[in-house]
Amino acid sequence: MRALDEASLNVYPGQVMALLGENGAGKSTLMKVLTGIYHADSGEVNYQGTPVSFKGPRDSQQAGISIIHQELNLIPELTIAENIFLGREFTNRFGKIDWVKMVEEADKLLARLNVNARGSTPLGSISLGEQQMVEIAKALSFESQVIIMDEPTDALTDTETASLFAVINELRAQGCGIVYISHRLKEIFEICDRITVLRDGKFIGECAVSDTDEDGLIEMMVGRKLAEQYPRSDVALME
Repeated sequence: MRALDEASLNVYPGQVMALLGENGAGKSTLMKVLTGIYHADSGEVNYQGTPVSFKGPRDSQQAGISIIHQELNLIPELTIAENIFLGREFTNRFGKIDWVKMVEEADKLLARLNVNARGSTPLGSISLGEQQMVEIAKALSFESQVIIMDEPTDALTDTETASLFAVINELRAQGCGIVYISHRLKEIFEICDRITVLRDGKFIGECAVSDTDEDGLIEMMVGRKLAEQYPRSDVALME
């Protein structure tokens, strides 16, 4: 079975595109193709009107595409600032790491997300939800034009989720395109503009959030109406 079979996804500037589908529908695989983690056997990726082929995540990041993975990709033993700018450290005119500037820039990103911790704080000393916000801050530090968020609120509190949504609205106003993957349909109707649905690796459809409801989305994802989830079955009773 193919992981993806003529799957497609459009991402629009200044809009949040929800990417939905059951487990195994191909969402994560498609995102890994988009960011160069996997290489497609066929088809193409067009970015800003030009076909692209990324050799890996660093290529896609440099081009302006960032992904926030569901699994944290951070190092607990390092500080928050070191995690955010790992491999991209600021240096002074002597070529040495400018720790003060790194912490200052990390503090600015954390403030956007309403995280109280400082950039100099060891990552391992903060909560899992705060670590998720650091992962988001890391993606923001690339100033990407396309940001992919894979189940970003799973470890967040309601307050942290509200802060994330405020940042998403800010990014949307700046013209960024957001891909938002979540199993929480309430969030889809709260923060997203359009929806793309995959099923069994195939593109099923794309629509505006305002043109559908939860029942309609579930029908697209599973291939049957919600009322048919548990079909009626007549059983003969033994006397």
